[in-house]
Amino acid sequence: MQDIIPLPWGAQDRFQAHFIVKGNVNQSDDSFLAESKPKTQCHFGSKKVVGKIANILNADNELADMIKKLSYHDAYIWVDPTKSGVRIHGKWKSNHELGVSKELFAVYDRIASHIKNNLC
Repeated sequence: MQDIIPLPWGAQDRFQAHFIVKGNVNQSDDSFLAESKPKTQCHFGSKKVVGKIANILNADNELADMIKKLSYHDAYIWVDPTKSGVRIHGKWKSNHELGVSKELFAVYDRIASHIKNNLC
């Protein structure tokens, strides 16, 4: 839900849950960049992951089915390298919306296992 009168400055009540996979990753290495892009067509929608690690993630049919079951808002997932690992996160949420469902956590955990297997 969007604020009726947004504040133009200062702290905002928007949050993200970040999941970090520790490992030696070059921050400029784009092989660990990925983004899920939900696309809707008619009543049904498809949610595909795009990026270089996408081939690994898209090959996992069980992960694809898990992402398809997420809500449209939760299906936006980003994977990007940091100084000390790889970060997995979703969209910004207000303090009322913030939470990680069991289904979303399972998706993050499965993505993290693929990343962990490909770090070495």
